[in-house]
Amino acid sequence: MTLNQQPELKEAILNQSEKEKDKLLVRLINKDKKLMEQLHFNLLENEDDLIERIQNVKAELEKVFERTEKGISKKTLYYKHKELTGYLKAASGLVNEHASITKNKESELDLRLLILEETFDTFYNLYQENNLGYKADLHFIYQATRIKAVVTLYDKLHEDLQFEYRERLSKVMKFVHTSILSDYLVQLNVNYLNYIED
Repeated sequence: MTLNQQPELKEAILNQSEKEKDKLLVRLINKDKKLMEQLHFNLLENEDDLIERIQNVKAELEKVFERTEKGISKKTLYYKHKELTGYLKAASGLVNEHASITKNKESELDLRLLILEETFDTFYNLYQENNLGYKADLHFIYQATRIKAVVTLYDKLHEDLQFEYRERLSKVMKFVHTSILSDYLVQLNVNYLNYIED
């Protein structure tokens, strides 16, 4: 039940003294780690802090990529796609956390593109064959939805910022065009060819 569903309680809280409301606010914020991070970012940090946050996420992603390469090399082809999906979800979780705290769409796009680039550069062979079974199909669906999310982020940026990422997005889409993922993007109504530059 939300506070709006209890108008009497809401009114009683609002009628508290400023000092009492401040105490309640601090106690509530203290119970929500994510909210504390968001407030810290919004109230106490600047552009330099954002850059440091991005670098920290990239460092964490690098660790995930290293674990991914080691972990997948030990799997048979049948299980590689499932294993890769697990690692990519961990990497995406790092970006989700960054995005929910900073609300910075440009850095979110940068980080999500980095995950795709690293994946396609390292595991390009996993995207060349069809009929690899259910686990591979689930992975391809997952990656197609990640690519669609990147396109959505890109499209929402100002055209000056889009210019900064156009070449990287084009490279990702060129890979998609030569891979099994092209069929999956067509199913999601993503015209990936629009993002390929000559």
